[in-house]
Amino acid sequence: MRFILFFLLTLTSLMASPMEINSFNSKFEQTITDDNGKTIRYTGELWAAKPQNALWIYQKPIKKSVYVNAQKITVIEPSIEQVTLRNLDGEIDFLQIVQHAKKVDDHKYIATVKGEKYTIIFRDNLLTSISYTDGFDNKVLIKFTNPSQNKPIETSKFKPNIPDDYDVIKG
Repeated sequence: MRFILFFLLTLTSLMASPMEINSFNSKFEQTITDDNGKTIRYTGELWAAKPQNALWIYQKPIKKSVYVNAQKITVIEPSIEQVTLRNLDGEIDFLQIVQHAKKVDDHKYIATVKGEKYTIIFRDNLLTSISYTDGFDNKVLIKFTNPSQNKPIETSKFKPNIPDDYDVIKG
């Protein structure tokens, strides 16, 4: 769960990337590889909009919706009928990553924040991937396919719909 939160914070913070992204939508594939070479692959779709709104719909290998709004995260997991609510206090400052991103070449930006190094790739001015090593030494790569930037996204998209019969855990 911690590296998912770290991943969400990282990507949400990059929505105001050096390419000035106000909104973003894309299918994604997230690959997490541990130091033994074991890989976990997630797929889904992301919607994000300034100032700090994101909705990650994980489709495989498990279904889950992750809402990030300002300093709050809501994770809805239908398979276990559970919702986790958490404040993002003490996590990475969203704007810090963006402010520290430096252009390396035509497509590549690097940001180092709190000792973590992020590689951000743009192709044709579209965000196409982000990679980093998380706090558990896992190599994380997030690839975006058919990204769409700076198109309006209804703010209602970022409001979690919590089923009444789900267990709610506050963390």
